[in-house]
Amino acid sequence: MLTKEKVAEIFSSVARIFPGIPSYQVREGLRGQDKIIREQLASRITEQVGNLNNVMAALTNRATLKPLADLDRLCRTLMKLSDMIRFAGYGYDGLFSGTPVNEQKLAELYEYDLSLHQEVEELAVATSTLQQWRDSEWGNDSLMDFRQLVSRLEKRINDREFVFTGP
Repeated sequence: MLTKEKVAEIFSSVARIFPGIPSYQVREGLRGQDKIIREQLASRITEQVGNLNNVMAALTNRATLKPLADLDRLCRTLMKLSDMIRFAGYGYDGLFSGTPVNEQKLAELYEYDLSLHQEVEELAVATSTLQQWRDSEWGNDSLMDFRQLVSRLEKRINDREFVFTGP
């Protein structure tokens, strides 16, 4: 049975024989970190959908039905965004890919994903604020700021693919 130390020794040996393996391992580490970040972002967005569903249930119980359609649309948009970020490409096809890897672009993609964290946290604060609203606060334009926040997040998630494919 191979221990972690033996596996590390094997990789070190292979790296001495085949140039490029250490940078491959670094890239794979970045990909793994990127995936973890995206999973956490997607989970945090999904958590906000749950919070909005709680808001909708409370509104329904109080017979405040006017904002329900808007809230439902926002929930669906957020679920779509959660799936988009969760299943987004890593930006690297693997060791035997014919496409050369631009480590700078991979690092930019990693930083972009990290920057999404701030916007997702703004969404969490906004959702928390909605949970505290009284029935009188649910007017025609009451969700405008929240919709703008969701739209901005949607644009950032949609633009994510251009970080890696852009110039």
